This record gives sequence, structure tokens and C-alpha cells, in this order.
Amino acid sequence: MIKYALRFILIVFLLAGLVELILRFQFGFCNSPLYITDPDFEYIYAPNQEVKRFGHVVRTNSLSMRNEELSEKDTLNILLIGDSVVNGGSLTDQDSIASTLLQKRFRAQGYPGLNILNISAGSWGPDNVAAYLKKYGTFKAQLICLVTSSHDAHDIMTHISPIGIDPGMPDKQYPLALIELWDRYRHIIWYTIEHGLFLPVTQWFDQPEKNNTPDQQPAPETKEILENEGIRKDGEGFNPGYAQLDSIAKANNIPFFIYLHPEISELALGHFNSQGQSIIDFAEQNQVRLINELELGIDSTYYRPLDVVHYNVKGQKFLTDRLYPLMEAYLTPIH
Repeated sequence: MIKYALRFILIVFLLAGLVELILRFQFGFCNSPLYITDPDFEYIYAPNQEVKRFGHVVRTNSLSMRNEELSEKDTLNILLIGDSVVNGGSLTDQDSIASTLLQKRFRAQGYPGLNILNISAGSWGPDNVAAYLKKYGTFKAQLICLVTSSHDAHDIMTHISPIGIDPGMPDKQYPLALIELWDRYRHIIWYTIEHGLFLPVTQWFDQPEKNNTPDQQPAPETKEILENEGIRKDGEGFNPGYAQLDSIAKANNIPFFIYLHPEISELALGHFNSQGQSIIDFAEQNQVRLINELELGIDSTYYRPLDVVHYNVKGQKFLTDRLYPLMEAYLTPIH
């Protein structure tokens, strides 16, 4: 009996070791991009990182931008600022985020020293970005583009740091991949078991091609539900970061525009919810140019599966294609 028990324990340890190795070397567990706290803008990716996770490279420079280190030879900078929609996180490779794609396209089109500086972090509001620019400056930028969503209207800094507390924002690596799997992803595992295992096998991988566009108007009863769906933040009042960014841009004589990106519920709704409308109202009242992505052909195929706001790789390309002509129009007079 003891012999069989020891054999069972050995098999369990061998399987655990195998899973540990697969998680580490195949999926990049224990190699997560790390975060640091900051007294001015709460938190950001730690500087000078290069990690590979889920097959995707995440790289930061000495100022925690998702960019290569800046060079004195780089003569033209555009700031692409925002939250995780712009940053991409560890689910988007460095070469697939819009800032990298835009930079490569501009350099190929005759702007050899141009940088698209990706100044962003997950769950940042515009006030986080404004605080970053107040601390480090505007990098002699020729243009500032804020990519924002409706929930940012009330996503206001609290200076209560989630770093090292929120499993999605670690300040150090886990000692074991199995511990990280359980701590960070057990809810996804249970959800998958509960929902995925009871679906036909073909539905595990093949998502129906929903193509929700602003032209498809929901029924009145559905519309009321959609108005209250989506991400909601509990900050009081309108995020001061929008006005702060506008002031920073004007003080430095830098063109500034807002690119308003919808959540999935707003695609179905056909227009932005009340939070998004407050951003539109701000732009109109302060004569800030605002680009409404609902008018540019966005649909649900550009979003990650089971996600309400983040672009997939195809979506990052969509953003690149929409931003390039907008940005180029500002650069043409100085090129």
C-alpha cells in the first residue's frame, strides 16, 4: 500500500513539475511585466524591462514608456497617451501595438527620426497622463493624441496604490508558476470549466462573427439596458485630466486631439453613453478636436474575445490605420 502511495505522490510531483515548466517556458509565467508606484501619477510599468509573456514581448524604456530608449538623433515626437487600450499589456506584442505600427509607417514614409511615444498604463485616467507630463515634460512633442473611453470621464486618481496588491499589477515575480496560475487566473479557470466544458466542442474555439455597428439600432428595452452597461468608475465629478492635458498642450503650443474609443455596449447602442457624452461636451465647450471612432467603421471584430473595451491585434491595426492620416495632417506643414 505504501509503495502505491509513494508512486502516486511521485507521479503528482512529476506532473506538477511538468506543468510548472510548461507554464514558465511556454506561457511566460513568473515573467510578468512589473509595476512601480509613483507619488505623482500613482503607478506605471517598471522602467527598462523586456519580458516575454504569452508569446508577446513587452518592452519599456528608462521612463517606463512602451518604447525603445530615446535618442538625441530622434528629432520628431508624437505622444500617444491613454490607458490599457493604448498600452496593450502583455496580451499584445510590442510589434503589434499601434504606437509601434505608426512609428514604423511614418519612418518608412520619410520621417526617419520620428517617435510615437506610448505613455500609458492599465486603468490610467487622463489625470494620470497629465501628472506624468507635468513630471517629465512633453518631450518637444509636435502632437498629442489622447485615446480615451467613456469610463475615463470619472476614472480619477485616488493615490491608493494597487501595486503588489492587485494580482494583475505585480511588483515582483511569483516564486512558482503554479502559484501564479492559481492566484491570478483561478476565476478564469472556473469560468471556463463552468461555461466552456458544457458547450459543443466547436464553440470552444469558434466565436460567432458578430458585426455590431452603429447602424444597427437596438430595441427600446435593450437600449435602456445598454445605456447603463459598460465600465463604471466611482470618481466624483468630471476627470480634471482632460482640461489639464488641454492646458499643457496650449502652454507648449502643441496640437492636441481626443480619440474617443467605444466600449462594446456602445457599439450595440449606436452612440456613446452619458459618460462618453460628457467627454464630447467637454471637447465642444473647450474647442478641442474630438474624433468619434463610432463614425470610423469600428465593430466588435476589433475587440478581444470576452472583452468590453480592448483591441485585439486586428483592432490595433485598425487604430493605426485611422490615426495615421490624422497625425500626418499635423506633420505635413513641418515636414
